[in-house]
Amino acid sequence: MNKKKFDCVAMKHRGAEQLLEKLSNLTPEQELEFWQKRTEYLQKFRQKLLAQRKQTKTD
Repeated sequence: MNKKKFDCVAMKHRGAEQLLEKLSNLTPEQELEFWQKRTEYLQKFRQKLLAQRKQTKTD
């Protein structure tokens, strides 16, 4: 039997546990600020990736 080198379910669980730990001590206002900042970061990151992809297609 082959042993998996990577377990995506376990990784997902670890990530959820880490997020819960980060958020557990925050007030509702702090948690809202956390999610707003993360959303802003992800939107900027997505735009950067799209710009890179567009640049790659034109090269």
